[in-house]
Amino acid sequence: MSFATLKAARENKRSYVAACTLQNSRESEAVHEQPAATYQSIPDDLAIRTSSASGRGLWMTRKCAPGQVLFVVKPHAAALSNDRLGSYCSQCFAPDALKRCTRCQAIHYCDSTCQNIDWAVHKHECAALQRIAASGDSAIPSDAIRCLGRIMWKSQKKGPWTQEIDSLQSHIKDIKPSAYELHTHLAISLVRYLGLSSPSEIASFGLASGADLADLVSRFVTNTFTVTDASLTPLGSSVSPPVALINHSCDPNAVVVFPRASARPSAAQEPLMHVIALREIAADEEILTAYVDTTLPRAIRHAALQETYCFTCACSLCASNVGVDPRESVWCPKGCGGMCPMPTEENSLSRCAKCKAALQKTDEVLDAVRIGQQALDKATAHQFSDPAKARQLTTNLIPILVSAGLTPAAHPLLALTRLHQALLVAELAGAPALLDETVVAATKAVAGLDAVLRVGHPVRGIARAELGKLLAVDEPARARTPGSAAEEALRYPPSGAARLRLALETLVRAHAELTVGFGTTNEGGLAGQGVREDVVRLERELGVWTKGVGEALKDAREAAAGSRQK
Repeated sequence: MSFATLKAARENKRSYVAACTLQNSRESEAVHEQPAATYQSIPDDLAIRTSSASGRGLWMTRKCAPGQVLFVVKPHAAALSNDRLGSYCSQCFAPDALKRCTRCQAIHYCDSTCQNIDWAVHKHECAALQRIAASGDSAIPSDAIRCLGRIMWKSQKKGPWTQEIDSLQSHIKDIKPSAYELHTHLAISLVRYLGLSSPSEIASFGLASGADLADLVSRFVTNTFTVTDASLTPLGSSVSPPVALINHSCDPNAVVVFPRASARPSAAQEPLMHVIALREIAADEEILTAYVDTTLPRAIRHAALQETYCFTCACSLCASNVGVDPRESVWCPKGCGGMCPMPTEENSLSRCAKCKAALQKTDEVLDAVRIGQQALDKATAHQFSDPAKARQLTTNLIPILVSAGLTPAAHPLLALTRLHQALLVAELAGAPALLDETVVAATKAVAGLDAVLRVGHPVRGIARAELGKLLAVDEPARARTPGSAAEEALRYPPSGAARLRLALETLVRAHAELTVGFGTTNEGGLAGQGVREDVVRLERELGVWTKGVGEALKDAREAAAGSRQK
């Protein structure tokens, strides 16, 4: 399990129906300019400022448009998760890395160029991995430990790089009791990985004591970013002090992505972090990204933020009590199309925001949410170890939540739907008959994400691209009872040309969103470029398909006319 996965599991373990007892507080938002000399990669149109409301952060000094790349930086340190070590390059994080280090036998590279670039750090890492293997321990340290190790070895060379690492914020004095185990495990594992046998040896890394080491671990945990591929699949952990300056909002105006300009980039460049504007950002407006999954309800987001980052979010989304949050919503019991707020144990009274009809079966809703959360936790835990059991859980629980009236964006229905789709996709190669069920799941997932994420969000773009690609897959051979024209028009997913047209429309919309979420100048990164190629291919296929049907109809008419003449 990667560090990013471990951290996410720990942050999201709270039940959704638990009451939120966190208190929001906002002070006056006085902002003071700070010198940016420490951070060499921050461009001139961004400013480091300190606000009494949010602390130190990054502000725009000029207006920018959605999809604009605000700045690009290579992480100070990054490490692949263990399950990616054999298939990705440890230098540039490109896939299909086939050149293995002959010494440690664990790290792979694209070629000798990547290997030579990484050698300055890998020579230390290589020795550490060999030492652990020689001790009889076959387990390779996690991406978190190896990333921390790279930070420690690089810190032996003093300079601006070290100053940026030292400037990372630490919450060592505010660590929650529930996080002690993680911090202690990281510190002990790091000491073992570095091969330290006495406290004095830590001085060679610029640390004076064990307390300094604990402080470094705290800074790492608080400021870690997950490295992803072009489709947002997690690859490992990374640290970037300039990007860590950006503060959090549950309704962010920017995102951090790894779009990758090409499949085989310059070895010295990737992986590159791109900070992208999701919407128009005005001059003197703070840049804000999301530290947690913003499809989750407010109580879970707050618990996660308190657990790892030791603050309570008071963003516009968290502070708003106007309207119904789709993340915590139930359809109107009268079927007017409106939504009711999700009832809680503390407040079971809920009315439709549109027609004011009272929600009657609140106990049924609360029970469904409770067992849905339990099923989500179990299914997530078994996703890779026992996918059949995970799919059984999602298959059984989704109808219960739908029957209870949860909307597509409500938690835990949206999370279960997305997991169900992922499980179905993994089975498609061996069971093509599941294609239509997978399309339906993907459609519901897109509907849920559309309700809670801003247009252009990369998660929305990737989800819509996946739906479009599923619709474009050749339909499996199956018996399908023909119906009337009206019945055929209502069937989903459709067949034939209607299916291809829907796939094309979906992919065109996906490309527009990816161009924003992964950057306009990046052309949506590798994901956007791939979707554009799919669009071109589908346009050709649809044209050939339509032409073929037209010619077949023409031949049939001519044959019928010939028969009548005889």
